[in-house]
Amino acid sequence: MVHYIRLLKPPVFNKENCPPDQVRLSVVIAITTDLGDAFYPGELSLFLGVFTHAGTLRLGPATWKAGTRCLKWHINIKLQHLASRARLLFTCSDSLETDSLELGNVPSVLGAWTDEFTGPKAVFDDIVLRRFVLQKGRELDICEDNGESIARHIWDAAIALAAWLLKHKAKVQQADGKQHCILELGSGCGLVGLVLASMSQNQNCRLILTDLDDESLRLAQYNARGSREAFNSVWQCCTLDWREPQKFSTDQHPVLIVASDCIYNVDNIPDLVRTFSYLVRQSRESSKGAVNPKIIVSTKRRHPSEEMFFELMTKAGFEQSDQDKVPLSDQWREKAGQDLDVVSIHVFVLPVKVGS
Repeated sequence: MVHYIRLLKPPVFNKENCPPDQVRLSVVIAITTDLGDAFYPGELSLFLGVFTHAGTLRLGPATWKAGTRCLKWHINIKLQHLASRARLLFTCSDSLETDSLELGNVPSVLGAWTDEFTGPKAVFDDIVLRRFVLQKGRELDICEDNGESIARHIWDAAIALAAWLLKHKAKVQQADGKQHCILELGSGCGLVGLVLASMSQNQNCRLILTDLDDESLRLAQYNARGSREAFNSVWQCCTLDWREPQKFSTDQHPVLIVASDCIYNVDNIPDLVRTFSYLVRQSRESSKGAVNPKIIVSTKRRHPSEEMFFELMTKAGFEQSDQDKVPLSDQWREKAGQDLDVVSIHVFVLPVKVGS
């Protein structure tokens, strides 16, 4: 499984007991799984990168030890390195590399960035930024909350689906050059939808990110706004309650509907399937049959009861047209000779009946 460097509190600068030309940065770090239910089990070296327009400074390392639940790190930085706008990176990459979303090269521990700031009097927001290298050197920034709400963190299945989509562009891109709409369910921070927007920048993409949680929609909107110039996509963030999908309306006809890690709560599965059915039929009817949306779902199986999703999708008439498995990078498990966690990718279509 992927582990995530988390800032349990916003970093703080302090001049107390520092030489005149330095300032002390204090930060509390944890390295956890996507759900925050387990900590990185081994020893790891951590580095601090200070990125400015004038250059990059690497500091550290600090050591995360086996059995650690949090690491309090205090490190002195010369004031000259904070004289212009800067950004901090906390990473286990000694070369301070930006994390890749290339399938097979996603790191097993994701780094954490701060937002830009100026000078040692800066006060950091209670967010953390994940920066990913996509294809052709383009980058995507995704902000998460520092808080404990797992709904506003990136999850493994979203990482795996984003990497899979980048690898298999031909399975999702349209060939006619017209504007096409992509809709993401349970979008959280919006990673998967925004990766799709990056792939569609020359295809006039319209992206709809949906969730029930207002704070998740706030974050998705923030991330979409930040990527708009880079990807030239038109986007909107909307509330979509799976219990009442008929209350969701749009003048768009989604050709692709995506969802990552949305079946872990089995109580929501019947509503999710009904939502898929409603959205597909609505898109067909509003486009007068010109569009028959494809659904792509990624899931990291946690318990056998999730099989209900696939049973209900079959009962609803959906057919699985493609499936794949994405192993999750985990250097600890690899060293221990253990099996890697796997995210499953499933592509569904609702066949058009002859005469309908």
